Amino acid sequence: MSRKIFIVIAIVLVIFIIALIGYYFLVVSNNGGSAGNTSSGFKGFFPFGQNSAPNASTTAQTGGQTGQLTATSTLNFTQKLRELWSDPTAGAGLLDTEAGTVVRFVDVATGFVYETQLFSPVQTRISNTTMPMTYNAVWGNGNQSFVAQYLKDDNETIDTYVMTVKNVATTTENPISGFVLADGVADVSVLGDNLFYLTQNDAGTQGFLTAMDGLKRKQIWNSPLRELLSQLVNGTTVALTTKPYPGVPGFLFTVDNSGKTKEILANIPGLSDLVSPDGSEVLVLSQTDSAQMFLYDVKAGTYAPVTPATFPEKCVWSKKDASVVYCAVPEENLDGSSLLNWYMGEVAFTDDIWKYNLKQNTAAIVENLSGDSGQAIDVEKPLLSDSEQYLIFINKRDGSLWSLDLSK
Repeated sequence: MSRKIFIVIAIVLVIFIIALIGYYFLVVSNNGGSAGNTSSGFKGFFPFGQNSAPNASTTAQTGGQTGQLTATSTLNFTQKLRELWSDPTAGAGLLDTEAGTVVRFVDVATGFVYETQLFSPVQTRISNTTMPMTYNAVWGNGNQSFVAQYLKDDNETIDTYVMTVKNVATTTENPISGFVLADGVADVSVLGDNLFYLTQNDAGTQGFLTAMDGLKRKQIWNSPLRELLSQLVNGTTVALTTKPYPGVPGFLFTVDNSGKTKEILANIPGLSDLVSPDGSEVLVLSQTDSAQMFLYDVKAGTYAPVTPATFPEKCVWSKKDASVVYCAVPEENLDGSSLLNWYMGEVAFTDDIWKYNLKQNTAAIVENLSGDSGQAIDVEKPLLSDSEQYLIFINKRDGSLWSLDLSK
């Protein structure tokens, strides 16, 4: 290549690069393009509350990504089974209001917060503060706050934040404020205004009970045990279970806000469980070569078989009847390694929704999810509204968010 041709090529490349830079600043930035909303995790989120005002013309062009939406999720809101959001969802919260039940949820890709009215076609984006790649969001505080978790760039370290949506009457979108919860949070659970989280280090695990505003934090757990899952049973009591592994003895403890610990279950192979709201009963999954489900009476110390078997992770207790549980039950047969494979994403299931009456020892299908939706749904993170009219859940297959009207 001659020197003259080389110089010409170099000049062309420089002009091309300058043109790209000019296009970005003159077109993309001025038009509120995606480049202005990207960041790496929460690093680009601070300071909290950075937000941009909604733009009506942008709303029309994007099919309702700001303000009131016109996406397919807002159509046919009277359906018994309704897809609320088709993209991956980090987590949702339910709140019954005088008008009806509303759902708030976090979009994984952007971290934007949305709100859907289950009694109408209205769906709005209530905050456009960018919090990309939030993989878990647990709601509390009357749907005003949520705990957000995401993986850092090393795909191992978890950052955890408590976020609060600040309602501003003069705008359709609201800023978000928040704070870092703690370093090394291994597990978190929320109930109402209360928050419990576990931190993990070389010495074991430490558990802290606090309000959603981060005040009045109190350590109530300290143990060499690692790999624990937590469940806030009520405002002052936490259930702690060793993570399930097929054939490995599992343990369930409760600890109250004074630090008093009680062993509830011991040496249950592959233990997974769900404690009732009053703490008197436990839905238990035992995993050896097969998967078997039981109801454990804490006071009597007795077990009663429950069929069909499913994962307690797919269940939610009734808030009105202590003997009733709603569960997503796989149509496929379960074995002793099904739960582990499900956690690891190596297997997906096709679920139906069942209603169990544990007192009468009966169970019945209330919804054939695949038949009604036309697709396979693998339920995770189920939630029941206080009125018990609605059950919401995430389809683990694609992260989409769904609601089921139990009154129909």
